[in-house]
Amino acid sequence: MWFDQGNELFDVCRTSFFAYLLLALPIFVSISPTCLASKEFSAFRLQQFELHGSSYGTSGSLLNLETRILPGSPMVSSPRRCYVVRLVDLTVNMYKDLLTAQVAGIVIIVPADLSSISGEIRDQIQELEQAMLADFTTVPVYFIQETQEVNQVYQTIKESAESLGAASTALQTLFHHVHGNGVQLVSSLGSPKVMSDAQILSIQGALIGTKSSRSFPILISTHYDSMSPAAELSFGGDANGSGAVSLLELARVFSHLYSTRGTQKYLEDQVDSSDQSDLQDTRLVVCLDSLTTNPDKLFVHVSRSIREGTMLNTFINNLKKAAIHLEPSLTVEVIQRKIRTENLLSWEHEKFHLKKINAITISSSESPSLVKSSMLDVKDNVDTENLAAKTRIVAEALAASLYNVTEVGTAFSGSLGVSDESVNSLLEFVTSQPRSAQLLAGKQNKFVQSLRNVLARYTHETSLFTMKPDKRDANLVFYDGTSGTIVAYDVKPAVFDLVLSLAIAAYIGAVYLAIKNFSLIYDSLSYKLSSSNHHTSSTTNGTSGSHTSKVKAQ
Repeated sequence: MWFDQGNELFDVCRTSFFAYLLLALPIFVSISPTCLASKEFSAFRLQQFELHGSSYGTSGSLLNLETRILPGSPMVSSPRRCYVVRLVDLTVNMYKDLLTAQVAGIVIIVPADLSSISGEIRDQIQELEQAMLADFTTVPVYFIQETQEVNQVYQTIKESAESLGAASTALQTLFHHVHGNGVQLVSSLGSPKVMSDAQILSIQGALIGTKSSRSFPILISTHYDSMSPAAELSFGGDANGSGAVSLLELARVFSHLYSTRGTQKYLEDQVDSSDQSDLQDTRLVVCLDSLTTNPDKLFVHVSRSIREGTMLNTFINNLKKAAIHLEPSLTVEVIQRKIRTENLLSWEHEKFHLKKINAITISSSESPSLVKSSMLDVKDNVDTENLAAKTRIVAEALAASLYNVTEVGTAFSGSLGVSDESVNSLLEFVTSQPRSAQLLAGKQNKFVQSLRNVLARYTHETSLFTMKPDKRDANLVFYDGTSGTIVAYDVKPAVFDLVLSLAIAAYIGAVYLAIKNFSLIYDSLSYKLSSSNHHTSSTTNGTSGSHTSKVKAQ
C-alpha cells in the first residue's frame, strides 16, 4: 500500500504544474512588499533662490531613502541614507558636518509650538537658520511639523538605532538587520524649476490734504513679506508683520483727519500758513521694521547726518517728545550708519537714500536681528500692546511734524487714536498665512489683494505696482517646489532583502538540482520504499506463521 502511494506522489511531482509551482513560489516571495505600514506628512523644502548671481538654499528635492536618526546614529557618507533630526537638537556644526559627509537627505522635525522656545535653544536655532540660508547645497533638506504620527515614526527610527547600538557582536548586528524594521522616506516633489512669471507687488495708498497738491511731505513705507528657511513656515510676526500692522493702523488713524470737509480745510490752512515752507518740499520716508523685538527701545536708523531745520530733524525731535509723553520708560535712540554698497543693504531706508531721498528706519532692533529670517517669528511672540504703544508714538510724531503742532502727544485720543483691538485684529490678518516672497509673487495672490483692500478703506488712492525681474539679467530668481508630501514607509532593512535574495537563490538552486537529477532521486526513493515494503511484508508473514503453528499445537 505504501509503495502505491509513493508512486502516486512521484507521478504528481513529474507533472509540469509542480515544476512551475516550485519556480513561482520564490518569485511571489521576492516581489511581495516588505512595507508594513505608511504615513504621509506635509513637508517643506529648504528655500532655493538666486541673488545677484549667487545661489542659496538647496537644489535637492528627491527622497527615496533609508533613515537614520541624529543624535543616536553614526554619521557616515552614504548615497542611500537620510538623517532625521529634531530642530532643537540640530546645531550649526552638526548641519555642516552632514553637508560635508554628502548624506542623501536631511529631514528636520519642527516643534508644534515655536513660541515656547527661548533662551539658548532659540539662539541656536536662529544661528542654524542663518547658516542654512547663507550656503548652497545639493542635499535635499526638508522640514516637517511635529505631530503625533511624526513622533511615532521618529520613535520607530530611534528604537532601531538603540537596538543597533546595543548589539555587541557582528552576528547580533546582522540578526537585528534581518529581524528588525526600518523607515523609508519618499518625497513627492520633482526637480525644482525657475518661476518665470514671478513678480514683486507693491501697494501704494495716498492721503491727499489739498486737491491740487501732489507733493507728499512724508512717505510711510514697510515691507509685508517675511523670510525663513522654509517658505511655508515664514509667518513673520515681528519681521515684518509689526511694520505692516503699524502702517495700516497709521492709515486708519490719519484717515479720520481727511474724512470731513471741515477737517480737511483746517489741515490745508495749517499747511499753507506754516512758517516752515519746506514742509511741502521736503520728502521724508519713514520705514517701519520689527517694532517689538525690544519692548523698551526704538532705534532711528539714518545714513547721513541730521541737519537742523529739516523735516528729518523735526520728526526725530517730535518722536522723542511723543515717547516721553506717552511711554516714559521707552527710549528713542538715533543710530547713524554709512551705507556699504559692496554688501547687502541692512535696512529699507538705505534703498531710498541711494536715490538721494531723505529716509529713516524705525525699529526696535539696534542691528539687523536674526529673527528677521526665522520661523520662530510667530504671532504669539508679538506683544500687541507694545506694538500699539509704539504705533501711537509714531502717529503723534507724524501729526506734530505734518501740522506744526507744538504740543506733541495730544493729537489723537479716544476713538480717533490707535486702538489695541484694531492692532490685534490686523496682526491676526497679516500673520494668518506665510508671506515668503515666492508665495506672494503672483498678481492675483489673495493675500495681496486683501491687503490692498484693507489699505483702500483708509486712503484716497490705492494702486498696485508690479515689478518683474529681467530674464536676461535677473538679480533675483525664485524656484518653485517649496512644499509637498513625504511618505514614511515602515519597511524591512536593505540587509533583509540581501538575506532573502540569498535564501531564494539557494532554494531555486536546490530545486534546479532536484529536477535535473530527478531520475536518480526517484530510483533511490523507490528502492527505499520497495525495501521498506518488502521488510514489512516479511515481518507480517513471519508473525502470521508463528501464530498458526501455535494453534495447531494446541
